[in-house]
Amino acid sequence: MNKYLTRNKVYERLEPSKDAKKVYIYCEGEDREVKYFKFFQGFSSNINILPIANKGGKSDPLKLMEQAKVDFIGTDEERAKYILDSIDQHDEVWFVIDTDCWNEGNKIEALRKFCVGQNDKMKSEAWKVAQSNPCFEIWLYYHFFDKKPLDMEVSTYDSMKDFVNNKVPGGFDSRCMPIEIDTAIKNSKQLFSTSCEQPDLYCTELHLLGEVILPFIKGGLERARNKKPIQNPDKA
Repeated sequence: MNKYLTRNKVYERLEPSKDAKKVYIYCEGEDREVKYFKFFQGFSSNINILPIANKGGKSDPLKLMEQAKVDFIGTDEERAKYILDSIDQHDEVWFVIDTDCWNEGNKIEALRKFCVGQNDKMKSEAWKVAQSNPCFEIWLYYHFFDKKPLDMEVSTYDSMKDFVNNKVPGGFDSRCMPIEIDTAIKNSKQLFSTSCEQPDLYCTELHLLGEVILPFIKGGLERARNKKPIQNPDKA
């Protein structure tokens, strides 16, 4: 039996306040990543988590970069969709990307350089990349496991997604299992290593994004784990 309750069975969402910190998350995937981050919407009125799916399957790092340029900078034909307040509200923009084959053509390096350039212009650290090697599913894996997977075990599956769905009973359920985000942060951070400025195999930078979100939602996590309704965790 699944020990988790889906969010809508635990409590109602809170609307973000007008002064809430905004975290825009550009997701390489169109489904799983978006659903994962949507889980945390409404835990606190002090943070507004906004996952953004790729458009039309254009998911490589440069396509996500171009999508963000249009959204925040605009074009001659289109006005900017979002306004980033990195000074007073400490808003941030994150790109959640997989390593997979995107190292070809230095696409990841180009995205990182773009973020550095935006930060230089804004005199902030608002634009960031969270890269997973090989893919987002390694982050989901660390919600439950504190050791890196073995190559021999992973290779018996067609994909990392299949591997994780087999390791996690019933598969990773984004309606409820993101509640273990603090465990994932701990495991990911502890096992993280890098070479050539990129995460090593079975490592992910998503604990960095998790550390941005977690302080705002801690109270909501505890109440959800205790299966107690949350009326307003910011005033509790």
